[in-house]
Amino acid sequence: MPIIKTEAVILKCDKYRETSSIVTFYSRDHGKVKGIAKGVRNSKSRWGGALQPMAFVNIMYYYKETRNLHLISGAEYIKPYSSLYNDYDKMQLAFRMVELINKTTAESQENTNIYNLLIESLFQLDDSSKNIVNVLFNFKFRLLSLLGFRLDTSGLAAGNIEKDIENPYFYETKLSAGDVKTIEALSGGNFKRVMALNISKTQVFAFDKFFENYLRTHFEHAGYSNTKRVFSSQEMF
Repeated sequence: MPIIKTEAVILKCDKYRETSSIVTFYSRDHGKVKGIAKGVRNSKSRWGGALQPMAFVNIMYYYKETRNLHLISGAEYIKPYSSLYNDYDKMQLAFRMVELINKTTAESQENTNIYNLLIESLFQLDDSSKNIVNVLFNFKFRLLSLLGFRLDTSGLAAGNIEKDIENPYFYETKLSAGDVKTIEALSGGNFKRVMALNISKTQVFAFDKFFENYLRTHFEHAGYSNTKRVFSSQEMF
């Protein structure tokens, strides 16, 4: 079995037996991959916390074409976060990002644009001190585009989006012209402009509801699960 070494972001860790974990990660070279890390939960583990959600790591694993669960042999941090793991609000937003990647991508399908978006967004979140919710909205908008479901904002203000009556999650959105302009501004790749946007609490809840319903229109299981509603804290505004 060949050993593969690649950059990756850890998406999810599930307990396996007494001391091991099944780790899902999104890699630069191979897309989403699942592997087993033996002994990672042992008190004397050599992993040093590198296999926790959102970690940006170099990961090594034994690849076998006939299996969809590979053996992870090592992992080490590439660049640690300065504040993300110590800030509850940032943690909640980051969890939602990796959760969405896990729920909307297939295994073993390389997509460097999605990988770069995830890395860029996590470190922008880590570096930001205000308007941090903007990072998540920007991430959702750009991820949808990369997945082939770009959100067309034309007609939003008039509530003219075609309603899919077969999908219980979709609803007819009513947004003002100002709301639509804000959503359009959130969609860009210029983080300086995105982070300068001051969004009201009312807008945040409205945009969140819209994005989540739009996601579930195209991805049945993409709704919130492991994360709480992430906009309850006043620190995000």
